[in-house]
Amino acid sequence: MVRFDNHTNKKYRIMKRNMIFTLPLLALGMAMASCDDELKEQAALEVGVVENDQVSVVGDTIFVNSGEPLTFQFAGDPDFITFFSGEAGKKYEYRNRDQVDPADVVSSKLKFSVWYQYGNAKTAENLLSLFISDSFPGLLKNNFKADSALVEQFNWNNLVDPAMLPAAPGNAAGAANLEVDLSPYLGKRFAIAARYMAHNNSAAQPRVNFVRMRIENQMKDGSISTLYANDFGLTAVNMLANHNLDDQRGMTANRLYGTVTNNISGIWNLASAGSGNFFIHSSNAGKTLKYSWLVSGLIIANACSPDYGMAIKNISGRLDTYSYTYDKAGVYKATFIATNSNYKSESRVIRELNIRVKK
Repeated sequence: MVRFDNHTNKKYRIMKRNMIFTLPLLALGMAMASCDDELKEQAALEVGVVENDQVSVVGDTIFVNSGEPLTFQFAGDPDFITFFSGEAGKKYEYRNRDQVDPADVVSSKLKFSVWYQYGNAKTAENLLSLFISDSFPGLLKNNFKADSALVEQFNWNNLVDPAMLPAAPGNAAGAANLEVDLSPYLGKRFAIAARYMAHNNSAAQPRVNFVRMRIENQMKDGSISTLYANDFGLTAVNMLANHNLDDQRGMTANRLYGTVTNNISGIWNLASAGSGNFFIHSSNAGKTLKYSWLVSGLIIANACSPDYGMAIKNISGRLDTYSYTYDKAGVYKATFIATNSNYKSESRVIRELNIRVKK
């Protein structure tokens, strides 16, 4: 069905492909009908597109050139609208996905950079060790004595060759860029761990910076699924809590497993782990030699973060049009979720549109 915009005289077409959530039980529906509806209005939404020289509609498919804005028009005024473009990381069908099928993975790699800050080559020597294991049982997290003994006594494998780690402090530009093949671990649960063990305090014990640590799974369809360090379940095991040292008593309120969001000597800071960045802070010359572990939970290599939509409307205003640009040729399923809700109930309508982007 073709309609015309009264303001621009442009034609647009209402797309009929849709899904509507309904209550499955008739008895429940009848019970609800006997009560006053908690919502003032059920959610309603129709979605059309503005056709022009770059945008056309054939059957139930919208055609648009890559790099050209695609303007959607809405009929109905729901409280909220969320948009999934259908691109990698933005697919409605994967909104609850927490892992991908190993058969769909072409390559799986742990990627990150690491660099040391402050101190010198002597204080950086043998400072950091990185480990991996698919037989580590996991931390208890409520028995520090057992956990601290476990990480020290466990038969870890090297995550990377120690010779690939920095030999001395430097700067971010000179960071060691590391990549670990996780293909042997697909479908398995494994743990990774970092051990910070200073051996020399003649100068500052270096700060160790990890940058953009993430697992990247290259999929058969060309997309990349990414899981950042924030989803690894990282837990600090502050080994100096085993010692009654004057300069350690105030290091953190929970010094057994504690982390910080500021710069506390010898304590892990995970505040930016959502983007893969974290560090353990330096200590001044002459201070007690720092010793701490950072241990992940049990990770699945083919785990992934769920896809997310974009909130394009809320209850504060009306939205009649929305423009979006697809930069890469391909076939996409755009999804709009319209919602009316209050604290007791919710009404939701889903509209799906097939979009073919041409070069």
